[in-house]
Amino acid sequence: MKALFLAGGFAGFVLSSIAGVMAGRAPDLILRDAAIGCLVGALLVRWFWRVLLKAFKETLAVRRRAADEAAAAQESARAAKNAQLQKPAPAAMPSAAMPPTRSTPLVPLKPATR
Repeated sequence: MKALFLAGGFAGFVLSSIAGVMAGRAPDLILRDAAIGCLVGALLVRWFWRVLLKAFKETLAVRRRAADEAAAAQESARAAKNAQLQKPAPAAMPSAAMPPTRSTPLVPLKPATR
């Protein structure tokens, strides 16, 4: 931040000095205006840098929030898919109300004719 503050001050000083020389002002007025331009330039760069950092932080927070929401949605979709794929565990003992299974069909099979 120090470097930005100094660069902004230097830019303000140079711009004010060039504007004063181009306007044909007296050297004492040029230096006074350049000093004021130095202060204004440094403060403007500092303000702009803070705005820029705040925007970066907000963007990063929004992206992280979106990534977290996407990961949560993906995890819930994966859990739902796994729940559908899993079969219920078989019962240890068949209940007494269930009739026994038959190994032979109820209707006798007809022999195949050619």
